[in-house]
Amino acid sequence: MTQWFPKKALGLKWAWSGVLAATLCVGCGGGEAQEAGAPRGEQSQAATAEPVPADRPVPLVQSLDVVPLDDTIGSLTKSLVRARLAQGQEKQFKEVPAVSDSDKPIALRDDGTDGDEKAGDGVFSAIAEVDLVNHLKTQERITQVQQRQPDVPLTFAVINNREVVEERKVVALSPDIFKPGRTIPLTPVGLLSDVTPNKSLIITHPNVINDPTRTYDPCTNSGNPNGVWTFNHLMTEMAGGFTSPSNLTLGWLNKWSTAQVINGWTVNSRTAVNSKIITPWPKIGGQLDMTKAGFKLVAIVNRLDLGKGAGTGGYGGSSGGGELRFVFAGVDRSAGCAVRELLVIFEYNVPKTSCTAVRTWAQQWLALSNPGLILGSPAYNAALEALTEQVVVAGADPSKPHGNAINQIRTNDFMLASPWELREFHLNPGPAFLTETETVLTPGDTRNNQPIFRDFVNTNEAAILANTYSVPPTFLSQNFLGANPRIPLPGTTFWKATGILNNNARHKFSLNTCNGCHARETSTPDFTHISETGVLSPFLATGMANPLTPFNVVDPVSGTVRPFFEIRDRAQHLDSVANQSCLTRVFDVRLLAVH
Repeated sequence: MTQWFPKKALGLKWAWSGVLAATLCVGCGGGEAQEAGAPRGEQSQAATAEPVPADRPVPLVQSLDVVPLDDTIGSLTKSLVRARLAQGQEKQFKEVPAVSDSDKPIALRDDGTDGDEKAGDGVFSAIAEVDLVNHLKTQERITQVQQRQPDVPLTFAVINNREVVEERKVVALSPDIFKPGRTIPLTPVGLLSDVTPNKSLIITHPNVINDPTRTYDPCTNSGNPNGVWTFNHLMTEMAGGFTSPSNLTLGWLNKWSTAQVINGWTVNSRTAVNSKIITPWPKIGGQLDMTKAGFKLVAIVNRLDLGKGAGTGGYGGSSGGGELRFVFAGVDRSAGCAVRELLVIFEYNVPKTSCTAVRTWAQQWLALSNPGLILGSPAYNAALEALTEQVVVAGADPSKPHGNAINQIRTNDFMLASPWELREFHLNPGPAFLTETETVLTPGDTRNNQPIFRDFVNTNEAAILANTYSVPPTFLSQNFLGANPRIPLPGTTFWKATGILNNNARHKFSLNTCNGCHARETSTPDFTHISETGVLSPFLATGMANPLTPFNVVDPVSGTVRPFFEIRDRAQHLDSVANQSCLTRVFDVRLLAVH
């Protein structure tokens, strides 16, 4: 059987420790989760966590199959579902959470109860409803792709933290095995041929970001200032009637006007926000005229992949809808008018929880790749609007402050001051103001290349390698989690320290930081992965052109060449979620970094 995460390939010590609960949707500005005990806010201080405490272990599924128990094969066939775990994990777990194709959570067990065949045989099983009609259609899709591309090997990449650790050959199952009592394998399949990245993943086409009915250009005063993809619309929906969009926006911008203290770090002011943005912003009765907002749309991004393993079934049990993102560039009106290097990224939780709802969401994104739907055409833009409005409107996520689905707003700034700096803001549950917070998974800059960083990596090596770690507010009685990661020189910053025992752990940690990912660990030359004009970094652009082409980066410490497949990972996941059984989501492994 295929071992999904071989120890040799990952260099892992199978010691599954680390804080998982705090990394449900984290990374540089990732998600709403926060380290336990760390209050949000400018003056936040938190209890010491040294080292990162262990949380529940993580089961990694090695193989999955089903045996139909009904007399006929149907869309909800009562079946025996069986899973095997990665080598050495059989005795560590009592159950493996999963979700059936009828959206019911199930627990695969190896205790001889609730449908399990035999206690202690290493096979976790349960009875569940399986959509075998859809599974058969997947085999037909595989056959069609193979016929269209007979000379191209069809594989599924097992990707861990953006690097391929295994290539699995994809072969269509014979229709003859789709019969009662037969063993039918269930494996994740993501067909890249059906995904067009610039239509379904990262959208920067001029006919989209300059749509005259949905966007607005403050320099040319063209477009619709109330359009559904404007800064005005997003802030209005975020204000949600609890305050005015002008108050919400001005309160957020004023964070740059004065120094902030966050987790003990002083974040210096960038007062050019007044002369370049606030002062020249047209006003009505002293309030910001939101129809003249000084920000221009440059990209709309589907991050379904951030939902891996984050659904209602728990880790591996199902996957959530990830995030929907809008990227805006700041406009400098102080000298003429032009977009500048101030990127503002609205990062929304996609409020889809059931497997069926997430699948429908994925299918709608995949439908944008239809060859008959022209990118940027009225029909395409209407379909894209139907997706985005599900998420951004007031009340879309009642579980979050003011019912707005925003997870966080992140900024990448080189317009207001030097050096490049990233900040993160969260919507308060009380007064509708955006609060500046820590940047998750990134320590304060002064902890880089210091013994405290060495000690953190060495202490938490196993958790870092297993992607189950968190960066606590304090470590060794010192403030640790940072607030405004910076890059002094383009493309040079990465995290390091003399005495780190495992360079793979150093690399993974550095890659998951804001300034490591936006610089040396991904060979990103100009701070941003999506620039103020919508140009993609090589890290993204390589896969957008061809997801099968790796973007190779030389490790700054070891010299090892690391091939990254960022877009391939996103495309595979999109196709798999849109087309496959809910049960295959047990293979999904949660991401940490979300850049």
